[in-house]
Amino acid sequence: MLSRLQKPGRPISLIWYLISLIALIIGIVVAGVLFVSYIQAKEEIEYDYAIRTNNTEENVIGSVWLVNKGLTLLDENLDPVLKQSFGVFLDAYNQSGGDPSRMNLSEVRLAIEPAYSGDVNLYIINADGVIEYTTLPDVQGVDFRKFPDFYRSLTRIRLGSDFSADPVVRSVRNASDTAVAGTLRKFAYLPTPDHQYVLEIGVENPDFADVRSRYSYQQMADRLLAINPDLTGIRVYDYYGNLAAEAGLPGDEGRQLADMARTNRTSLSVQESGTGTWSRYIFVDLNEPGAASDTSVVVELRFSTARLDATLANLVLRYLLIGLIAVIMGIGLAYAMFRKLTGSINEIVIDVEQIADGDLEHTIRNVNTAEFAKLESGINTMVKKIRVYTEELERKKAELKVAADIQDAFLPNNIPHPAHFDLSALSIPAREVGGDFYDVIHEEDQARYALVVADVAGKGVPASLFMALSRTAVRIISRWEKTPQRVVENSNTTFIKDAGSTSFVTLFYAILDERSRTLTYVNAGHNPPLLCRADATLEELLPTGPVIGLLDTPAYREGVVTMGSGDMLVMYTDGVTEAMNGEGELFSDDRLREIVIAGHTESAQAMVERIRTEVASFCGSAPQSDDITIMVLKAI
Repeated sequence: MLSRLQKPGRPISLIWYLISLIALIIGIVVAGVLFVSYIQAKEEIEYDYAIRTNNTEENVIGSVWLVNKGLTLLDENLDPVLKQSFGVFLDAYNQSGGDPSRMNLSEVRLAIEPAYSGDVNLYIINADGVIEYTTLPDVQGVDFRKFPDFYRSLTRIRLGSDFSADPVVRSVRNASDTAVAGTLRKFAYLPTPDHQYVLEIGVENPDFADVRSRYSYQQMADRLLAINPDLTGIRVYDYYGNLAAEAGLPGDEGRQLADMARTNRTSLSVQESGTGTWSRYIFVDLNEPGAASDTSVVVELRFSTARLDATLANLVLRYLLIGLIAVIMGIGLAYAMFRKLTGSINEIVIDVEQIADGDLEHTIRNVNTAEFAKLESGINTMVKKIRVYTEELERKKAELKVAADIQDAFLPNNIPHPAHFDLSALSIPAREVGGDFYDVIHEEDQARYALVVADVAGKGVPASLFMALSRTAVRIISRWEKTPQRVVENSNTTFIKDAGSTSFVTLFYAILDERSRTLTYVNAGHNPPLLCRADATLEELLPTGPVIGLLDTPAYREGVVTMGSGDMLVMYTDGVTEAMNGEGELFSDDRLREIVIAGHTESAQAMVERIRTEVASFCGSAPQSDDITIMVLKAI
């Protein structure tokens, strides 16, 4: 890094690095503060918007109730007159013997008409909800089953005994009218004593429209529209979908959603994407239990987010401007401060570049400030130590290279090959030197071969020293002891005497008789070698005693297997099965078994290479975690 700093005479880049760092810190701090402030301000603005919206909705509901209550009080003035009129109407029904066809509705109408200032009509509705008789021919035959809610109310009245009166509502124009868009009328109902019919009186008066213009939803809509600047329009629909009031919303595109709110008798909200507006459909339940007609309404409120969006945009712009000014001021102050420091820094950088180029004898020149004087002293001391450490590292590196060459010489240069057998081995230390070793010991005048695979606990230089001791002990003892049991027992005794209890060795020692094709072995706590038969069945040569160096007088047992043509024995250390990839997953015994079975027909060398390749592929770029040793014996 130091070698890439600017050369003497050129502007030093450290000042810009420090200025950039200061600017970054200032920017982060300012951005954090402004962000928190913006979030708080945004929440307050949005909260105010939500409060205003909620207040508007509450005002709408309250205003609707007030308007409806006022109209209801006015409408109830006719109720006493209607009750008296039903006395005449009911007497005529009783005199007909309960047969409306024998009634003269026109005479009854003339008898009660003087009590009203408007037009009066009579209706007789049968049990099926059909106007069977009436003084208003246009509506004869109207079937109220088309209006299920109203029909249920009529049925309740017919089966009861009480007088019932509606507020002033819209009437049905004719039998084909499904919108209930007729004139305003005041209706009252009385069931016949036999509960076969409902007698109905309807009063139409021009004053009804005038009263509703003075106590109407329109005035409510205009007033609310003027109060809330975010409210762009209001529509009020009656229970049958007729437009009762409208302010600021020309057209009728919201009727379908209003019908949905009315049908479900609930309120709903709709966001209009890309327009900056959203609508709220509020169902106000005004249904009176004793009335036949439902006077509930749906109020459509159209809100705009334009003012909210503009306020937030101005807020963002204002905070960005504040942040930019703060960063510029910080950069200016940092530049002025660091300009005073760059003189001494530049001199130090020039000296450091010379040292970085390899001149470790060069020292940092004297500087005139206490802080940089400490830096000068520290760098000079560091350079001296680097020089000493470099010499020491080079010496140790050379020693490790010699140790690695010596350890490599311990391994057999040329592996002898027993008759009718194929033998191959490989050892890869995890560091410069390792603790694994293998050996093949053969006396030329005999048809016996000693096969050895061992793993000393640990890695690196300590393990390599114990490895040398273990290999030497096994090799010397095997010259006069002829059974695996005796070789391993004496090796254990020698190892404990020379090494104490500071380490231990796992060892697989076997004698192969090429004539009888038998393998006599002792497994001293080592990974069980895998014996794959020619038919791909797998056996494990399990431990027959403890590791070497653990017990003074261990009991080792011998095992014997016979190897037929095509059989393969795979001996290995735990560096194979415990090899680890970047995710911390182990290569595992199961993977090794699968590889041995898959390649049991190959040569010994091919199997060694197959295992090495699979382990390397599994580990990927992860460093080798332990020494790896593999020996494969294949019967031909």
